[in-house]
Amino acid sequence: VSERIAHYGWKKLVVDPVMLAKGGAPLLKESAVKALKKKLLPLALLVTPNLPEAEVLVGRKIKSEEEKREAAKEILEMGVRSVVIKGGHERGEWAIDLFYDGIEFLQLGKPRIPTENTHGTGCTFSAAITAELAKGKDLRDAVAIGKEFVHQAILHSLEIGGGHGPTNHWAYRWFHDS
Repeated sequence: VSERIAHYGWKKLVVDPVMLAKGGAPLLKESAVKALKKKLLPLALLVTPNLPEAEVLVGRKIKSEEEKREAAKEILEMGVRSVVIKGGHERGEWAIDLFYDGIEFLQLGKPRIPTENTHGTGCTFSAAITAELAKGKDLRDAVAIGKEFVHQAILHSLEIGGGHGPTNHWAYRWFHDS
């Protein structure tokens, strides 16, 4: 994958490092995690790990805001140009993501929504950012819009079946004034 990305010279690559199942079981072998860190991240404009994925990337638990900031710096040292450590796995009334681009830290927060319908939120977030970058938005604006897109998708999620249901990808367009 990294060879083809380098070949085509993609400049706005967004990587969602899906490494763990919702229950915490690893989805990648250790060799694949090493390849992700050494080969794919240096080609990326942005990587969007959730907190458990960020812990895998830096090799330790992240227990505080200061440790999260240190982890963001370490992830940038892997060659990626910016990082958003997503806060959906943390406790509290707000879901606060931490953006870092090597210059400044920005916190993007939204009220936590009490629902089990969160299946695919990480993929939705990275896809929304990618779409905004493709439309010409700068990175910070694309990340902010991606955060709002996911918030609306969860807020207006769909009650289908049991367990972790899907988010509503139409919600941003239906309920957001743009």
